[in-house]
Amino acid sequence: MELGGSIMRSFHIIAGLIAFAGQLVCASAQTTAPTPLKVGYDGNSMTTAPMYYAQKKGIFKKYNLDVTMVYIDGGTTLSQAVVGGSVDIGQNGYTPAAAAAVQGADIVFIGGISNKLPFQLVVKKEIKTADDLRGKKLAISRLGSSSDTAATIALDHFKLKRSDVTLLQLGGEGTRTAAMMSGQIDGSFEQYPRTAELEEQGYWVMADCTILAGDYPNTSYVSTRRYLKDHGDVAKRFLMAISEALALYRKDKPEALKLTAEFLKTPETHALSETYDRYVADVFPVIPYPSKAGLTLVLAEIASKNPAAAHVTPEQISDVSALDALVKDHFFDTLK
Repeated sequence: MELGGSIMRSFHIIAGLIAFAGQLVCASAQTTAPTPLKVGYDGNSMTTAPMYYAQKKGIFKKYNLDVTMVYIDGGTTLSQAVVGGSVDIGQNGYTPAAAAAVQGADIVFIGGISNKLPFQLVVKKEIKTADDLRGKKLAISRLGSSSDTAATIALDHFKLKRSDVTLLQLGGEGTRTAAMMSGQIDGSFEQYPRTAELEEQGYWVMADCTILAGDYPNTSYVSTRRYLKDHGDVAKRFLMAISEALALYRKDKPEALKLTAEFLKTPETHALSETYDRYVADVFPVIPYPSKAGLTLVLAEIASKNPAAAHVTPEQISDVSALDALVKDHFFDTLK
């Protein structure tokens, strides 16, 4: 009887432990459910390829994030979506986001994915000189967008005023390309690989803003101080996932090209391979800090239209605490 009683007591103890363990698992599953995160982006371009890579390779899920990528046409509209809370984080142009911040909007830079301005002025082959550009129709996405900034830089390079040409707001690159191919416009501000595809059709690059613009940046990650106050850890995990995606994107060119082609809905051509090499070498950062030098240039450019920008510093509209913490914890060393 003693032995039987001991066995029964042991059985009840084990059963109780199993039940308790089951409760812990259920509780853990509830507390570790992926955090929903809406991330807006304004272009089906190379700058978004690492985020798509992170989505398709399950890297966001690794950091317990359930990311929904939301396409919003135009940087100015995307800035409004971030401020209004339609999206939690925006992969947005530096220029429209900084312009909104200068005007008092609750928008703050937390990272940067493209600290260069990788736009090219692609034109018909008949256009050879600056004088040939006068009176011509050139396409951008939207006024206040990064492509609009590229237009200003290119025209300044050719010593032309914006009024010397007709700048048309045609939206996304697909619409701009269609307008080019149908002869409705004479040139457009594009990014690789679209630039290379147009070159294959007989157009040529008259100006490369990646070179002309110097430190003038293109694409950042922005959020609001309101969101960061309540969800700072979520933003940090997003930056961790993007950083890991960038590291793997660099190391695995075949898979990166495959997913980039899928995202851009373009074949895996030599032009795409060349574009990948350009962005990995010159555009994508190792640590995705927003560019302080770039923001200084952006604010100076905005100040020419809005004097209030002259009294705003990059530090006032940035929050890099998450990235600073990751550097301090040697997180980026683990990605090498």
